[in-house]
Amino acid sequence: MNPTFNSGIDYFGLESTTSNALKATSSNENRSKQSASGANSYGDAAVVDSWGETAAPSTEYLVVGAITAASFTLGGVTAAGNGMANPVVTGSITINTQNGSAPTISVNGQMVQSGAAQLRTYTLPPISLSPRHRAQDFLALCTIKKGENAASPITDYGLESVSANFPIEFTLAQPKGTLVNYDLHGGMATCDFTMNWYDETPPTIVLASSLTLTSPSGATIKPTMSNPVGKSCPEGGYTQYTWQVSFPLIGIEYVAPQSNS
Repeated sequence: MNPTFNSGIDYFGLESTTSNALKATSSNENRSKQSASGANSYGDAAVVDSWGETAAPSTEYLVVGAITAASFTLGGVTAAGNGMANPVVTGSITINTQNGSAPTISVNGQMVQSGAAQLRTYTLPPISLSPRHRAQDFLALCTIKKGENAASPITDYGLESVSANFPIEFTLAQPKGTLVNYDLHGGMATCDFTMNWYDETPPTIVLASSLTLTSPSGATIKPTMSNPVGKSCPEGGYTQYTWQVSFPLIGIEYVAPQSNS
């Protein structure tokens, strides 16, 4: 087999940290530069310059083993390597589950300056994923009821898809195109649900009553139904409901261990 075939790179080291429950399938360096051009007297470009090369590597993972109450972190720093001349900071994680497809996790990051330190981290709530090819409420966010009782996932409804996005935002300091510093902010999580319903009694969909998410800083985080439950009735299909749950990700400042010397 050619050595460049199926050579997706695990830029974020998640294969080892999940005991190989995740397997990298594809990757991209996502390199970019800024450019500018100046026109001559006739309006044609006479000069062009480029500066500020950056890279925002990404890796797609397939869930091939059980993940139980895993704790993923945004803002963590991975050492230079795998073609990256400088360290890479994890910037976002997206999880997708749906019927008929293996669950996937997508991770994006940002290459930062040489010798960059970890500045701020965002710890995600515990995530549990099965390698089974089906939609999963992997954050245990919602309770689905028929009347006063819990609805049956066997006869009353079928989750079509559940996906979640955990992004943070990067800012870069690049005087004259040289990357010298970075920072990150703006943590927010969203989780989207799609469900088919098979009973004449409409469902009641609520946030799990026992659910509280505790950030590393000690603050209690309560999710909210950021998009109301919406109903659609397509021709040739079953009644379908969609909704979205959101909650903030509160980061903490990272303090490096102090030397005793």
